[in-house]
Amino acid sequence: MKLNRIGRQARLFLALGTGCACTLLPGSLLAQDDGAADAAALWELRLAGFSRYTPTYPGADEYNPTLLPLPIPVYRGSFLSFGENLDQVARGDIVDGSRVKLGIDLDINFGQDSSDIAVRQGMPDLDFMLELGPELEIKLDNKTPEQGELLLAFQLRAAASFDGLNPSYQGLLFSSQLEYRRDKVLNSDSLLSLRWMPTWGSEDFMDYYYEVDPAFATPQRAAYDARPGYLGSRFTAALTRQLTDRLVFGISASYWANNGAENDLSPLYRKDSGAGIQAVLIWTLWESERRASR
Repeated sequence: MKLNRIGRQARLFLALGTGCACTLLPGSLLAQDDGAADAAALWELRLAGFSRYTPTYPGADEYNPTLLPLPIPVYRGSFLSFGENLDQVARGDIVDGSRVKLGIDLDINFGQDSSDIAVRQGMPDLDFMLELGPELEIKLDNKTPEQGELLLAFQLRAAASFDGLNPSYQGLLFSSQLEYRRDKVLNSDSLLSLRWMPTWGSEDFMDYYYEVDPAFATPQRAAYDARPGYLGSRFTAALTRQLTDRLVFGISASYWANNGAENDLSPLYRKDSGAGIQAVLIWTLWESERRASR
């Protein structure tokens, strides 16, 4: 990736900093439990060191390493909160019961210059991609987090790519996610999450990664009209560890199984599988004297 693209994406990433580390970890160990919720600060400011090494897009054979500092503001309002749960950027208490929760889901994909991707030589660059939309989470059993609980979630996200700060709509994604989550792993302040997430994309989204316009066709890269449908599945294992009162470490490993993807005949689709790793170190820099009411 060229330095000018890294700089543009770093500035955008920091501007959108609330949610980026939130896509990595299974939940917030920094959030207070129910018995101590009234002691939590209304506002906090956290600093995260975020790193990622993952495929550029599902089916790609090129990898995109990322290392960035990331500010994360936290707010715990009576109706709206954000930044508190590391797996959910914001939450409006429209539905927040013991078995059903409705929140906001966010994911990100870093772009890369097409000149750095052999199969995309001469094509438009891939820009930073932000995916945002509602998430419905359903608890499937009666176990406590300490016993290990099973959760089912449905996510609908709208995707937008950014050339600098200029967004362009890139379609919709729908995902279902089955997750096993266990708190207090090995009797410590650790949280384990195992997830399986199949995803489907609209035609606009598939066009962005897999379509080859006739203007960019070459003898080695045939023109291709991408279709909506199945994108692939991601399997993720994530572990979050509370190191001190102000310091949390998280790491996750993911495996992409793309067999049966709708656009596996695209010349831009290169591999049926891929693997990646992400890590984050989060430090609470400041908290307000005013406490949250909930």
